[in-house]
Amino acid sequence: MQLKTILNRIQKHPGFVYGKARLVEYKEQLALEIEMNPRANGLAHCSCCGLLRPGYDILPQRRFQFVPLWGIMVFFLYAIRRVECPRCGIVVEKVPWADGKNQTTTTYQWFLAGWAKMLCWTDVAKVFRTSWETVFRSVEMAVEWGRSHMDLEGVTASPDARLVKSLVF
Repeated sequence: MQLKTILNRIQKHPGFVYGKARLVEYKEQLALEIEMNPRANGLAHCSCCGLLRPGYDILPQRRFQFVPLWGIMVFFLYAIRRVECPRCGIVVEKVPWADGKNQTTTTYQWFLAGWAKMLCWTDVAKVFRTSWETVFRSVEMAVEWGRSHMDLEGVTASPDARLVKSLVF
């Protein structure tokens, strides 16, 4: 089974295809770089309003860290397109694997946040060869998502008078 087949099964991105994959040395360790390419004749999504728009130009290639495979760091390589949107002007496209200027994929952030529930953040950073700040931002993203999707409908609270008195006095 090829690496592209595995990635298409676990992490398919509409409008994009996996390109060449190569094993490289990155910061004195083994890393897997996988090129991401837009589908032929595919339009880009405006990062502000989400409209499909034609590309304006292409920015230099960026590296997005993905979940490690077999202990090997994995990076998606992609040259982000800029789009000319009638509503928003010239902006970068929205890519489905990362938010904003983040250099870690959303999947990797959820992966790190999950491990951060079981280990201290420093240990998570060491085990997965990333920074403490990356783990922190991943947990922060998960907490923000949880708070924005919280449903408190039907939750009521009536303070127990004895508990209130014991806290006040």
